[in-house]
Amino acid sequence: MYKITPLIIYLFFAVTLSAQTKVVGECSVLFNIEQLQAGSWQSLGQKKVQIKGSQCKTVLTSPKLQQTLIFNLQQDSALILKDIGGSHFLQQILFPPNNQPSLVSMKPVLLDSASNSSMFGYACKRIQVDFSDGAMYDIIYTPEIIPTVPYFELAFKEVPGLVLSYTITSKNGAIVRYTASQVDLSPITLSQFEVNTANYEVID
Repeated sequence: MYKITPLIIYLFFAVTLSAQTKVVGECSVLFNIEQLQAGSWQSLGQKKVQIKGSQCKTVLTSPKLQQTLIFNLQQDSALILKDIGGSHFLQQILFPPNNQPSLVSMKPVLLDSASNSSMFGYACKRIQVDFSDGAMYDIIYTPEIIPTVPYFELAFKEVPGLVLSYTITSKNGAIVRYTASQVDLSPITLSQFEVNTANYEVID
């Protein structure tokens, strides 16, 4: 009778884990944004995230404005575009900013229900992240997808997977929830990250 050595068991689990994890160089995620007001969730707008290689673009759309953030992990600056009515503004900022709140704690949390244990066919996990400014993030992510840009919000820098839902509770008690409604792993054209600066008023 053959004996299974601990090394063989370790290699089996290592291969299984790597098979379940996929590094993704291009992906798009669309989030619906809601705020808890008087006991019910009210729609605030949408947020679209696009990742291609080392580049990331997020577009926040609400009834009053559209704000875009474009950054590249290989650069130390980012662009913020704001479209308010017929006005269009562009600002270049240091990225990541120096005044970013520091991470205080991160702990795994059991999922509230079986329905949240999987999103878009991907197994999910939940963690809670606290920051020095008093903000708390309740995050649901899938470890099965690792994007080449590991975060589209700096709060997700230590999250080991693609975030599919997150709820932010601020120090003053305001609660805003972002829930993915679409996940697309199709290729993204480079033109999505190009900006015609002639169309914008540059601000400091």
